[in-house]
Amino acid sequence: MPGPVLFVGTVEPRKNVPGLLRAYSELIARRPDAPALVLAGRLPADGIGALLQAEPAIAGRVRAMGYVSDAERQRLYRQASMLVMPSFDEGFGIPALEAMTMGVPVVAARRGALPEVVGDAGLLVEIEDPRALAAAMERVLTDAGVRRQLADAGVRRAAKFVWDTSAARLYDAYRAALVRRRPAGEIS
Repeated sequence: MPGPVLFVGTVEPRKNVPGLLRAYSELIARRPDAPALVLAGRLPADGIGALLQAEPAIAGRVRAMGYVSDAERQRLYRQASMLVMPSFDEGFGIPALEAMTMGVPVVAARRGALPEVVGDAGLLVEIEDPRALAAAMERVLTDAGVRRQLADAGVRRAAKFVWDTSAARLYDAYRAALVRRRPAGEIS
């Protein structure tokens, strides 16, 4: 049995957790044997009960863990069948990068920075369609070849996001910007 479907992040509107719950409900309708959905990250003060009221069929299959320690988050990644990031907007998508580093397949929205971070190392979907998100999750769960390909591609892609390399690129970009802004004839 594959590990849980994992979401890591705060439960706030831009993260599209209601869309994830609709898609997960669709997944359960297609595959009653699908693993549990685990939500790890800061929850609203009232939990996720109100969100689950819209999808009562999955209430017993969703575990809301709230904030987790770094060690617990790493354990969750190791157990997960996939990470799902259905966000309307992401500034970067660190959970996707963390999952790819550990060889966990990623299903993400084709929004914000996620396409740039995930690239072809994950399944990117249009998140307005819960069926498309459910189909991508189902594909990861049922196709061992896809799982293996995404895990391998994710590890390779994550290796490109190294702090030293990123810092050097940022430094070079600042230097180039300064050179362009210098008045003509100024000595550097």
